[in-house]
Amino acid sequence: MNKLAVILLVVIVAFLSCDGRDRVKKSKTQLLTESNMLQSFKTQATFFPEAYTESTTDTILSNGFRVKIKNYTDMDHSVLGYTSENVIKSKHYFREVISEIEVFKNDKIIFKNNINEQFLLENSMDYVNTEIYVDQLKSLQTNTLHLIASQCIPNTKDCNTYSIAINTLGDYTIERKS
Repeated sequence: MNKLAVILLVVIVAFLSCDGRDRVKKSKTQLLTESNMLQSFKTQATFFPEAYTESTTDTILSNGFRVKIKNYTDMDHSVLGYTSENVIKSKHYFREVISEIEVFKNDKIIFKNNINEQFLLENSMDYVNTEIYVDQLKSLQTNTLHLIASQCIPNTKDCNTYSIAINTLGDYTIERKS
């Protein structure tokens, strides 16, 4: 009976000594770091696109216009979007796209500019330039060059569309469509 009482006493003392007194004076950050759980509570950041991208198109129209469009990622400017799943907050940085436009009429350069939010006279911080393309049918019908540019809020359907008309002298007008 004495052996059983001693074993029972040792087991009770062992359980009572595991009450976490060694962790009382540590901060929650220290405890999470020691258990390698701190990373799961931090904010994760991703960039779209992750690396520098560039594309160039060269379009020749039958009315004498030639358009060279160079789209590239601006690695210094981006729009921030958040998502949250359980405890993890994710930051998504959507990088700006800048379009360099060169317009030639009969092999003479008449227009050269960067299409970005300053060019489109928009100071909207939530929008990202997404694409620019040539409206070939309207360009041929009006004997001017018509470009379509758009800006969108990432992960939404909220987009602004602009029509840029460039005449044979290189003068341009910008009209917001939506």
